[in-house]
Amino acid sequence: MADWHCAGNFDDVWEGVPLAVTVGGQEVALYKVGADVHATGNLCPHQKDVKLSDGYLDGDTIECPMHQSCFNIKTGKVLSPPAREDIPVFQVRVEDGKVFVEV
Repeated sequence: MADWHCAGNFDDVWEGVPLAVTVGGQEVALYKVGADVHATGNLCPHQKDVKLSDGYLDGDTIECPMHQSCFNIKTGKVLSPPAREDIPVFQVRVEDGKVFVEV
């Protein structure tokens, strides 16, 4: 069963700079695009010890820093190989300056 967890302050998530957090025991990457915050799993499914939060964010695409697989941060869909598996995507809400993630 999924629960909402506070992942930090909205102002701590910077535009274009992925942020690694742990919420509900899960490694999550947060991404600010405009006024929106998105959340995905933080580990690349191709190389499970590589953190996507160390990757390169371009709009709504995160590129893995190891082998350059790309994923859509809104849908989790893999956009380019070598990864073949999608990444998990989590619901996000912002209330009173705090970011909450449902995991």
